Parts: sequence; structure tokens; C-alpha cells
Amino acid sequence: MEMKQNALVYPFYLLYKYHYLIYVLALKELKIRYRGSIFGFLWSMLNPLLNLLIYTFLFVVIFKSTAKNYPVYFFSGILPWNWFSSSVMEATDSVVSAGALITKSTLPAEIVVITKVASNLINYLLSIPILFLFLIFFHVKISFIVLFLPVVIIIQFFLTSGVAFFPATWNVFYRDVRQIMQTIIQLLFFCMPVMYFDTQIPSKYQKLIYLNPIAYLIKVYHDIFYDNLMPRPELLILLFFISIVVYIIGFNYFHSKKDVFAEYI
Repeated sequence: MEMKQNALVYPFYLLYKYHYLIYVLALKELKIRYRGSIFGFLWSMLNPLLNLLIYTFLFVVIFKSTAKNYPVYFFSGILPWNWFSSSVMEATDSVVSAGALITKSTLPAEIVVITKVASNLINYLLSIPILFLFLIFFHVKISFIVLFLPVVIIIQFFLTSGVAFFPATWNVFYRDVRQIMQTIIQLLFFCMPVMYFDTQIPSKYQKLIYLNPIAYLIKVYHDIFYDNLMPRPELLILLFFISIVVYIIGFNYFHSKKDVFAEYI
């Protein structure tokens, strides 16, 4: 059986085969994004930091939140959320924007989508040092639990990539998808325990929020950085399984449609 005909193996084979190209394209994309700016790559750290200052002022000063180390809680949640939301939004336009590259080269179209996730992953990794500075500044204990971070990042990479394939496909056929996705992403943000604690949500709605795997991922990040709790192994295994399934389904859905992309882009 040819590798391309194996729907379970090919998504990972392509990722392995083109992993260096994805890395190079992701770096190139970041350089283009910050080209001409005074601070350059520093914006990858300044943007979440500015968000942190705004929301901290809003909740601590305006709403008088008494939550301990709220900036750490918010920052440890907003960083992975930004990675997810930015990846999905950028992937939505990726195929249309790279139309010439896709139609005039042998580069698999899937690489274009994965590159968006990879470039935002690099952005996320560049922000991690600031998060650790916050942990030190607020005297939050840093322990061996942070060693679980690479596992969570791998889970999020596959989950985000799998989700991103869907709007990237739909947007080729219906250009309204980007506007719809902007609304969905905004709605999801307010349904996530990022700027508020899940204990502030009525119990009957907590189950609804945690139907979303991303909400569980955010909780795991909070466990690692804010609560200094070891993530439950069964939860990590479940999230890993879900992320792999979503990645395979999303990849194969995109793959099944890409032969007709040239007619629309």
C-alpha cells in the first residue's frame, strides 16, 4: 500500500518528511511578519505582555479581583490560547493566500496549514521566558512539573493543526468563512477559563465548557504554571488521543478536497 493511501500513517509521514521545511517556512513567516518594525521578534513577547497589563488592570483595579497571583493565572492561559486562536485564524486564509505556491509547485498543500501552526508555536515559545520571569517575580514555585510542558505542547500542536485544516478547507470554497471564524474564536475565548477561574462558573455550565478539549488544555497549563500541580496522567492520555484523532480527521478531510483547490484559488 502506498504511503498516501494510508489515512492513518500519511499525516505523520508528511509531517516527518517535511519537518525541516516547515521549520524554515515558519521562521521566514515570522521574519516577514515583523519586517520593518522597530522591536522585531520582541513583539512576540510584547503583545501578550500588553494583554496581560490590560486585563490585570481591568480585573484587579477595576473589578477588585482578590485572586492570588492573577497575572500568572492569566498569562499562563492567554499564551496557549493565543497560539491556538492565531493559528486557526491564519490557517483559514493560508490556502487562498498561497494559491500560486500550491498550484505551481509540488509542495503538499497541507504544509501551508501546518506552517501557520508552527510559526505561532515559535511565537509561544518565545513568550515562555517572560512567563518564567512572572513566576519568579510573584514567588510562584517552579518544580519538576514544568517538565510536562513539552508533552502538553505536542498535544496542542496536533489538536490545533487538526482543527485548522477545517476552516482552511472551507475558506477555499466560501470566503465568508474567515468572518465566521473570527466570531467563533471570540466566543470561544469568553467560554474559556483564561481571564476568569472555572470555579466562578456555575457548576451546571462547567461541564458544558469542558466539552471543549482546548478548555482542558488551558486547565493543564494552569495546573503546571499556576497551581504547581502534576497533570492527571489519564487526562493527558485522553487529550493526546483526542489530539491525534482530530489531527488525522482534519488532515484527511483537507487532503480529500485539495485536488479541486486550483479551481477556486
